[in-house]
Amino acid sequence: MLVLAENLFRLDVVISDDTIRTIVRNLSSGELSINQGRGGAAVQAVAVGEADAYRPGHSRLEFTLGEPGDRVGVTVLIGTLRLLDRGTVRVSAQAIVRHASTP
Repeated sequence: MLVLAENLFRLDVVISDDTIRTIVRNLSSGELSINQGRGGAAVQAVAVGEADAYRPGHSRLEFTLGEPGDRVGVTVLIGTLRLLDRGTVRVSAQAIVRHASTP
């Protein structure tokens, strides 16, 4: 488990080679809608000197969920660092949850 928002959602990730697979588990009583395509403007990960050895990366995911009239929009930013000497990838995330605008 990477992120848990009680009664809203749980975000799990699976790392496989150079791919991050994300699984969003809807914990709300409403519908989950994942926004297709890129999640906003592209962001370049830049590392200089010794930090470059960690090969930093990032991903972004956006979705909405909840009951009509009480929906929230969620933006999740996922960061990765490769620890080659250990053969592992460190993953961290930040989720921003806001009331979804209604048309």
